[in-house]
Amino acid sequence: MYYQLSAADQHSMKTAYWEAEMAGMDPTWLGGNTFDLGTGQIEKVSALISKHKLDILVESEYEPTGYRR
Repeated sequence: MYYQLSAADQHSMKTAYWEAEMAGMDPTWLGGNTFDLGTGQIEKVSALISKHKLDILVESEYEPTGYRR
Protein backbone atom coordinates (compact mmCIF):
# COMPACT_ATOMS: atom_id res chain seq x y z
CA MET A 1 0.00 0.00 0.00
CA TYR A 2 1.04 3.58 -0.61
CA TYR A 3 0.07 6.38 1.75
CA GLN A 4 0.65 10.11 1.63
CA LEU A 5 0.08 11.55 5.10
CA SER A 6 -0.13 15.06 6.50
CA ALA A 7 0.22 16.21 10.10
CA ALA A 8 -1.45 19.22 11.71
CA ASP A 9 1.85 20.66 12.96
CA GLN A 10 5.62 20.25 12.65
CA HIS A 11 5.98 18.40 15.98
CA SER A 12 3.39 15.76 15.04
CA MET A 13 5.03 15.32 11.62
CA LYS A 14 8.51 14.85 13.10
CA THR A 15 7.41 12.36 15.75
CA ALA A 16 5.25 10.37 13.29
CA TYR A 17 8.08 10.36 10.74
CA TRP A 18 10.59 9.19 13.37
CA GLU A 19 8.23 6.45 14.58
CA ALA A 20 7.66 5.26 10.98
CA GLU A 21 11.43 5.23 10.41
CA MET A 22 12.04 3.17 13.56
CA ALA A 23 9.27 0.72 12.58
CA GLY A 24 10.93 0.11 9.21
CA MET A 25 8.22 1.74 7.07
CA ASP A 26 10.74 3.82 5.04
CA PRO A 27 9.00 7.22 5.05
CA THR A 28 9.93 9.93 2.56
CA TRP A 29 9.53 13.58 3.58
CA LEU A 30 7.70 15.56 0.88
CA GLY A 31 8.00 19.03 2.40
CA GLY A 32 6.00 20.93 4.96
CA ASN A 33 4.14 18.54 7.24
CA THR A 34 3.70 15.85 4.58
CA PHE A 35 5.42 12.50 4.08
CA ASP A 36 4.70 9.25 2.30
CA LEU A 37 5.00 5.56 3.06
CA GLY A 38 5.05 2.55 0.81
CA THR A 39 4.44 -0.45 3.03
CA GLY A 40 2.54 -3.67 3.46
CA GLN A 41 2.24 -3.07 7.21
CA ILE A 42 -1.30 -1.68 7.20
CA GLU A 43 -1.82 -2.25 10.93
CA LYS A 44 1.26 -0.19 11.80
CA VAL A 45 0.19 2.61 9.46
CA SER A 46 -3.31 2.66 10.99
CA ALA A 47 -1.83 2.89 14.49
CA LEU A 48 0.52 5.69 13.36
CA ILE A 49 -2.39 7.65 11.82
CA SER A 50 -4.50 7.30 14.97
CA LYS A 51 -1.71 8.07 17.42
CA HIS A 52 -0.50 11.24 15.67
CA LYS A 53 -3.89 12.32 14.23
CA LEU A 54 -2.60 12.32 10.66
CA ASP A 55 -4.70 13.09 7.59
CA ILE A 56 -4.58 10.67 4.66
CA LEU A 57 -4.01 12.62 1.44
CA VAL A 58 -3.50 9.58 -0.82
CA GLU A 59 -4.16 5.90 -0.20
CA SER A 60 -3.68 3.43 -3.04
CA GLU A 61 -2.53 -0.07 -3.87
CA TYR A 62 0.53 1.23 -5.72
CA GLU A 63 2.80 4.25 -5.59
CA PRO A 64 1.95 6.66 -8.42
CA THR A 65 4.79 6.73 -10.97
CA GLY A 66 3.46 9.09 -13.62
CA TYR A 67 3.72 6.34 -16.24
CA ARG A 68 0.91 6.27 -18.81
CA ARG A 69 0.22 3.85 -21.63
